[in-house]
Amino acid sequence: MNKLRTSLVTATAGILVAGLAACDRPAERDRTSATTPPVTSQAPASTPAAPSAPNADRTVGQTVDDAGITAKVKMALAAEKEVSATHINVDTVQGTVTLSGRVADQSEIARALEVARRVDGVKSVDSKLSVGS
Repeated sequence: MNKLRTSLVTATAGILVAGLAACDRPAERDRTSATTPPVTSQAPASTPAAPSAPNADRTVGQTVDDAGITAKVKMALAAEKEVSATHINVDTVQGTVTLSGRVADQSEIARALEVARRVDGVKSVDSKLSVGS
């Protein structure tokens, strides 16, 4: 069962990394846009600028690196018998891993943090884990 779980997590991580690797490719134009005339109306001069996307200053390479770290942390948590990986969310930004979710007890939080810190590429680990069901 554990081997199947590890294989599933590995396959999911591979798909995630492969999908993110294509992020730097320009989007293909919609085929109907070539025959559709452009909209000529102008927006008022007072239109506010669109808010910038979170992490807009990150490169595609950094995003892919962080996705790889996230996948490695998830796999390490899934392989750990003392941790319920399905209840822990993992997010990585510039090597800083954030664990969030609800776990059974304080020892599970400590173990999850320890496992995440040992993953190659992790610079630091922030915990937003809480105890409860």
